[in-house]
Amino acid sequence: MCSGCFNYSELNDYAIATGMAIDKINNGYEVSFLISNLPKSSNTSGGKDYRTVVYSGTGKTILEAVKQVGLISPKELYIGHLSVLIISDSVAKDGINPVLEFLLQEPRSKKNFQVAISKSNKAKDILSITSPLTDFPSQNLATNLKTTSNLQGSINATDFNTVLYKLINNGIDLTLNGFYIVGDTKNGAKNSNMETNKPNAYIKLTPLSIFKDDKLVGWANKNESKGINIINNNIKELYLNIKCDAGYVVVNTENIETKKYIDKNGNITINTNGKASINEINCNIDLTNQKNINKLEKKVESKIKELELEAIKLSKKYNSDLFGIGLMYYGKYPKKYKNISSFSEFYSNTKFKINNNFKISSSGSIKQTLERIENEKNN
Repeated sequence: MCSGCFNYSELNDYAIATGMAIDKINNGYEVSFLISNLPKSSNTSGGKDYRTVVYSGTGKTILEAVKQVGLISPKELYIGHLSVLIISDSVAKDGINPVLEFLLQEPRSKKNFQVAISKSNKAKDILSITSPLTDFPSQNLATNLKTTSNLQGSINATDFNTVLYKLINNGIDLTLNGFYIVGDTKNGAKNSNMETNKPNAYIKLTPLSIFKDDKLVGWANKNESKGINIINNNIKELYLNIKCDAGYVVVNTENIETKKYIDKNGNITINTNGKASINEINCNIDLTNQKNINKLEKKVESKIKELELEAIKLSKKYNSDLFGIGLMYYGKYPKKYKNISSFSEFYSNTKFKINNNFKISSSGSIKQTLERIENEKNN
């Protein structure tokens, strides 16, 4: 007849974890949490003095390591507000399923946090580096992934739900971006790193890591990552340097849309369309001549194709289905898919055909380059 909050808890009773890191040790795992609670105090100017701390525990399993953290923290650990999960490359090489299993089984864990790999650094150290631009390191990492994903073609922010989808479904393999530390790791973890205009250390994003099933098998370079994201239709805009005489024309491609089609033999047709605009020119080119614009369009299409071909070559090298070809084939030809004895062999024989179509819709705010105007003036 009556209702009430019989099982409520005070916010101050919890240690709120906004970041989680998983590292490999000899006989198990080291699990670290970035605890980001409410402001500890206020200064005289009315600002709030934020404090964070990283607690770590070790164990043969993820859960055992988490329980060890509970012995250190004076408050109950709460992971319902995780914003980022960092997995070390040493853990990823052995397989990330144990990590995902723990978070999947944990009822208080939300599944919309970002997932990334630490490259050549401990995941714990990645989580500890402070930044002048954000209050919490975990916020810096998550924001960096989301923001850069919209601006850089080699980055693709991936949340926990997407990771689960790609690992659970046959016929598609996982890619994740990574982080590494530039500078002094020890001093970069101090609060003083937030108070200087020249930080001792900072975190930088890497291109995509390549997985086969749940294991890390390699890393893509910047161009290969761009090609992967183009084929997977994960790019919003992309800057390209197009060779022009002794200089370059910088073209910004936008509204990029890629569609993939598969035939009964497993061969793929990739159609990529988009618009482009000229953002920078440091060569002598006549922009009023439509033939020059047409040539630039062809060069853009050729450059995009080069990126796509590099991505396909990498996918074949690791025999990793980065583009979800198996999933496409199963969806369109389920009976034929079930008769495939080895999809790895099937995928290695898959052929790709690429068709690109880009139109330059804007050549900038002036009709001619400054260099060409100056030449015409002198002549």
